[in-house]
Amino acid sequence: MPGTNLIVPVVLWGKHAPTHCVSSVYLSRDQKTLVTGCYDGQICIWQVNPDTLKMTPRCLLVGHTAPVTCLSRASIIQDNNFIVSSSEAGEMCTWDLVDGKCRESVKLSQIHTNIQAYHMCNSEDLRLFCNGYYAEILIMDPFSLEILFCLSSKMNPDWISALHVLRPSSRKDDVVLAISITGTVKVWSLLGHENKQSEPIYENESKQIRCLNALSLNCCAHNQRTVLVVCAKYCQIYDAGDFSVLCSMQAPSGERWMSGDFLAPDRVLVWSTEGKGYLYKLPANKLRGRAISSSVPDHKGFHGPTVDHDSPVLFSILAHPDNKLLSCPPAMRFILTSVGGKQRRLLLRGDSAGVVSLWNVDDAAVPVPTSVPSHAPIVMTSLDMAWAEMNPSPVGILDQFGHPEDPEIKLTASIYILAANRLVVGRSDGSIVIVNATHTVQLQLLHGAHQQLDDWPPHQLLLGHNGRVNCLLYPHHVHQRYDKSHLVSGGIDFAVCLWDLFSGALLHRFCVHAGEITQLIVPPHNCSTRIQKCICSVASDHSVTLLSLSERKCVTLASRHLFPVVTIKWRPADDFMVVGCSDGTVHVWQMETGHLDRVLHGMIAEEVLAACDETLADDLGGSMSAGSGDLQGLANPAVHFFRGLRHRNLTAMRAATARGLAALQAPERGGGAGPLAEPARPRRAPLTVQGFRSNPADPESHILFFDIEGLIVELLSEEYSAMSPASLEAAGLITSEYMKVAALTQSASPDATKRISDFFGRVKDKAGDMERILKEKDKHDFLGRVKDKAGDVERKIKEKDKHGILAKMKEGAETMQTKLQAKAEQLKGHIEQKDDTTPTKRQRPRDMSLAEPPHTMEIAQILMSLLHAWGLDADLDRVCESKLGLLRPMVPVCFGVVSRHGHMAVQLPTWLGGWAEACASIPDDPMLLNSNLPQELVRQEKLTRLFTSKLHWELSTTLTTNHLLSIVALANTLMSMSNASFVPEQEVARRLHRPTTRGSSSWAGDEEREEQLAAQQAHIKQGWSLLATLHCVLLPDKVVAAGAKNFKRPQVEMLARRWQHHCLEVRDASQALLLAELGRLGPKGRKALVDNWAQYLPLYTHTESINPQAAPKEPVEKQEEEFEEEEEEIIRKPSSLAELKRKQTTAVVLLGVIGAEFGQDIASEGAAGNKRRKEGDSRKSSIVEGKSV
Repeated sequence: MPGTNLIVPVVLWGKHAPTHCVSSVYLSRDQKTLVTGCYDGQICIWQVNPDTLKMTPRCLLVGHTAPVTCLSRASIIQDNNFIVSSSEAGEMCTWDLVDGKCRESVKLSQIHTNIQAYHMCNSEDLRLFCNGYYAEILIMDPFSLEILFCLSSKMNPDWISALHVLRPSSRKDDVVLAISITGTVKVWSLLGHENKQSEPIYENESKQIRCLNALSLNCCAHNQRTVLVVCAKYCQIYDAGDFSVLCSMQAPSGERWMSGDFLAPDRVLVWSTEGKGYLYKLPANKLRGRAISSSVPDHKGFHGPTVDHDSPVLFSILAHPDNKLLSCPPAMRFILTSVGGKQRRLLLRGDSAGVVSLWNVDDAAVPVPTSVPSHAPIVMTSLDMAWAEMNPSPVGILDQFGHPEDPEIKLTASIYILAANRLVVGRSDGSIVIVNATHTVQLQLLHGAHQQLDDWPPHQLLLGHNGRVNCLLYPHHVHQRYDKSHLVSGGIDFAVCLWDLFSGALLHRFCVHAGEITQLIVPPHNCSTRIQKCICSVASDHSVTLLSLSERKCVTLASRHLFPVVTIKWRPADDFMVVGCSDGTVHVWQMETGHLDRVLHGMIAEEVLAACDETLADDLGGSMSAGSGDLQGLANPAVHFFRGLRHRNLTAMRAATARGLAALQAPERGGGAGPLAEPARPRRAPLTVQGFRSNPADPESHILFFDIEGLIVELLSEEYSAMSPASLEAAGLITSEYMKVAALTQSASPDATKRISDFFGRVKDKAGDMERILKEKDKHDFLGRVKDKAGDVERKIKEKDKHGILAKMKEGAETMQTKLQAKAEQLKGHIEQKDDTTPTKRQRPRDMSLAEPPHTMEIAQILMSLLHAWGLDADLDRVCESKLGLLRPMVPVCFGVVSRHGHMAVQLPTWLGGWAEACASIPDDPMLLNSNLPQELVRQEKLTRLFTSKLHWELSTTLTTNHLLSIVALANTLMSMSNASFVPEQEVARRLHRPTTRGSSSWAGDEEREEQLAAQQAHIKQGWSLLATLHCVLLPDKVVAAGAKNFKRPQVEMLARRWQHHCLEVRDASQALLLAELGRLGPKGRKALVDNWAQYLPLYTHTESINPQAAPKEPVEKQEEEFEEEEEEIIRKPSSLAELKRKQTTAVVLLGVIGAEFGQDIASEGAAGNKRRKEGDSRKSSIVEGKSV
């Protein structure tokens, strides 16, 4: 998703914790944050209490598609909350641990197995030393994730299995010690000025030793003469001077070593695949080095004669008391930290059951004579334990169907149908539930009258599968060629079912697979006409079928695959379906005939898959530029021409030539698209409900994605579509004003004009439809009388209208009406499909979409209710509930953050556990105490109130910024609409009142009714205005007054980036918030901000350096505490050219705004040369901004 999109994710987790089979662990130096990566690709962030080491799961980071193998810190700065993660697919990400944003993401061809963060000499920050399934050692920048340089091998180049970077005490350079999988030890010396342009860096020394497939290599920090090398069966201590073996430790029977480290010059800790830690005392007479002779009393020299007690002695074990078997080796890490100046050594373990354990190694490090004690972990926790502690448990999206006595039915698949606002959920017992999406979300999250209703919202139940429903597909949502009543489901019973979505009838049951259905896919739109009516299903027996929904039969069964199907690609022009299997083979099937054309292996298979991707890219490019549907995605006409030539097929040659000529002429045809052309792509959905699971065996949780821009566009479209062209013209929305708006929007967003023209094209049709409906309903000729009255009024006005202004307005409206006529006809089909008024539906009175108001207002109601800061202003809360129709939240909400790369962070409901004490200190509400509610519900209500007023705004700066932007933009939108309120009675009155304005723009109507509506509208507008003011201006002071210790301020940088946002409402909101925040910072804060951002201003006098390393180093000043939070990102310099450009744009806007609005501060400071340049740039940029607003 692009960075400018404003998306607010909300998560409904349900009663079951996500599976978290831990593959890597990391604990921050300050012991406040624990990070665990899992085999399913998610990363969990845990909040840790440094004193008690109690761990609370805080949020889940989603973005990796393969097991997370490495986690590493990204900076030497203690408070710099960034980590780097790497997965088995070669993906690397840099994450901000505070708000969960993915700052940078790359995909490398090299796959890392180990990353060591090290602060090199002559470098400002850490460098990542990576080794893995490749023959070099890569040195990477943790923020830009660029490869800075690599270390190569001259002697026996092979995969590096382990490495260690250290700085010898007597030298200034860094030494990299590594061992290859074949047992060659290599040493590189680094001086700190290496870069990509330098010559290949080869090893200084290498030596072959008897040690294959080493797992880890560690030098003793206390005594750099000894090295610990761990292999699966044994681990050995080597002398670093000549790499001779000093002593060895065998793995206990039935276990394999994983890694180890030195605790002291003569003590080591080694851990095994069973998740146990073993502490050994090394024989002192075997060890070497100055540290040994000074610290170990029984040291006897270098090489004494071998005697019995010369072998290492096991003196302590770290293990779980229950000694449970693990399904895969745990992730373990030895951590050296200090708390209050006192050193603390910990062994951290995360296992396949998701349990995280911590041992205090210091307790076990003292030998006990004559016994080998086993120590239990001091802290143990897991997501399941954290979930079990929650009472009541987190809400799920269909909790109304669960009864405490009955066994729970798990949700296994879901799909959201936007046009009908229906959520379709498949369950583990084979049933499929269809329910109104916004109503079920209201029921789970918000207080209101709906909580007293039984069996609300109404639902449909589809019964046809025998066992779990695995996947669901609504083909019409993917492409409009499919029937909009068709729903397809695949189950564990090998069947694919075709349903009528509206009647709930089972239309057909396809039983062609011999395994459970795992996936349902829609073929591309440019296949042959027969295949266009099909859907593709994949099953666990490695078969793929094309099932025709119109013919109700299987067209193609592709079932000769020996391995599981991992990818399906298409070559529509050649009638090929390309199936990739997990063993790397590619099967090419003819779709129409079902013949296996060929089977490919190796490089050719990869090339064929890549070629399918290329044609897809051409499709997308062609469809945007050519604008002609019949030419999209066809293979190059030259290919068809030569194919025809080879087979002497004159018809094929003719067709290829014609297609080539048409392709050449297509851009000219599509180039003349006027302002009323069809939109290039459909409007964005205001709400998407996405099923989410961390593991295929888990029940589904659900994420609601609220798209603010899409929601604003839908609200305004609904508002304007109910107005006649005359009303639109009177409101200044068309004619000259329309052209101005179109011109403005065109500059900001190329497809916005088409969007606007699209909805104008639908205006007249909708108006006509509504008039017809009114006429049908109008039995007592009420409208006729109204028209007579209107005619009288019009006659009176005409007598007064001497200058003929009204006549001109009417003429303008009529000309616009005729202009829109042609487009309206063209779009009629599109509207019918949107309005769901097809004849087949009229026969069924219980259709989903009939007699229901548009659901956009319900979506806005849910979002505004969840985001509003309840409890800060009691009077405003009363207005919100009575006049605006907002509903109070019932539970604290789990929000999320979407990053630039489509990565996402979602909060876990368990982070509330840490606030139980804060909640207990709140004075009790007498109404709650007298309500006879169970104790846990009273506690939850108190926590919800605390969350909405205070804790919501203490989560992160990104969440505060996004939520304030969203609520201010939506409040402004609703304020601009006529009478927009969420109170049901008022909403009905508004909809009834709107058609009466259509007959004529000059109708006076019943004066009392008009006055009443006008007063009501004034109240509502004032309510929205007060709501916007609270969140835009008053919120920080109110939250701090409510007792918030660390209110997270809106990020100035994020607001400045949206200063020129293409959506006008978001633009206005960001400008208002930015000015309010700059005003709140005060002169000192603004000066620090100017000093921080001035260095990013582009220098227009000479060409700027492309090398980001050459960017000037920032002065890190001591800043006031209040704006430290938002500047944390600015502490480091830009790591890539793209980031530098982003910073430059932001600097121009930010300093321009400060110069224009608070110029007197800068002027009063005195005029140094540097400041003069800043003011000049400020003026320049403020002129630019002034034009665009």
